[in-house]
Amino acid sequence: MTDHGSQAFAQSAAQRHAALADALVRSGELADDRLAAAFRVTPRHLFIPATGAHSLDGAALDAGADAEGWLSAVYSDEVVITRLGAGGTPAHPGLAATSSSSAPTIVARMLSTADLREGHRVLEIGAGTGWNAALLAVLLGDDAVTSVDIDPDAVAAARAALARLGRSPTVLHRDGEAGYPPNAPYDRVIATCNAARVPLPWIEQTATGGLVVTPWSTVDGFGGALARLTKAADGSAAGPLLGRLGFIWLRGQRPPPVDPGGLMGPPEHRSRTTVDPIPWLSDWDATFPLSFMVRSWRGGLRRTEHGPAAWLTATGGDGSWARIIPEETGWTIEQAGPRRLWDELRAALEQWRDQGRPGADRYGLTVAPDGVHRAWLDSPDGPGWTLPAWSGAKG
Repeated sequence: MTDHGSQAFAQSAAQRHAALADALVRSGELADDRLAAAFRVTPRHLFIPATGAHSLDGAALDAGADAEGWLSAVYSDEVVITRLGAGGTPAHPGLAATSSSSAPTIVARMLSTADLREGHRVLEIGAGTGWNAALLAVLLGDDAVTSVDIDPDAVAAARAALARLGRSPTVLHRDGEAGYPPNAPYDRVIATCNAARVPLPWIEQTATGGLVVTPWSTVDGFGGALARLTKAADGSAAGPLLGRLGFIWLRGQRPPPVDPGGLMGPPEHRSRTTVDPIPWLSDWDATFPLSFMVRSWRGGLRRTEHGPAAWLTATGGDGSWARIIPEETGWTIEQAGPRRLWDELRAALEQWRDQGRPGADRYGLTVAPDGVHRAWLDSPDGPGWTLPAWSGAKG
């Protein structure tokens, strides 16, 4: 067994680190030589706690008990969960991930998307382990990087890890929705957390012509896409969505848990179908556009003896819900509340099909100076769907 802290451990870590960087270069994720060089001098394992971390499948990672297993997980191209907090539902209580080290491919992709140049000043929303801040500091210099995180323990751990690497960007305990005005304006704002509404302070603290790069999704449970928004002189920001990307939620926008078992009231409307409605609720290419084509909803799947069932619920407190129940000879669809959620989603699905089943890369997002969001197809002037404004408090 390799001993954590031994020379053999250090050699194994160095070999795995080099192999990961080589793999990212070969795959094209590290096509930028400067970014590749930053990865090569910024070992990931220095930013992962020796105990208390978990793989995405929930396996505990312990560098003392299994150093090679720990290193294997750290230098895989997978997310490592580093902090857990309260989560789950009343029927399924437990812990949910509140901080993580993103998969290296995702880190490389986001930094590449940000198009970082010498002289840029960057605000990172979500310090996490500090690894991303370290990469930014290597690229741009410590003084050019500000990173904030709502978790004081994460901030302390990130600062300690950065110090071990000899880096000292500004890392602050702060609610990321407010950004950090004292160091603004920034040429780039990079969020390592998912936002349903892009907070106005991020845009306001970005220089005209600068970029806000953030995972964006309006529906919990189906994942989101990476938004690359350019700040305009009028205070708006707009740009394309660049494919699937899922992150832990921005803390202030994290949806409350929903217990599907709680959607057990009597239906107000019932219908049947012999065409399986479940597959498109499992298809991200369809559910992602439906997340903004239909306002204010959430959904999920659960197992039954006849196959997967689906549940849908309206957000905002009007009490609307729907459930799709598989049976031996078809599916029963039950709905209740002032909205008919299933009917709304089915109509939006037909619209998406009529538009040629566009993928996420045909959509974009505009955030107006008043915070109102508009998702659009193909161009800002194309078909669009208006979403409510960001409603967080500035600070």
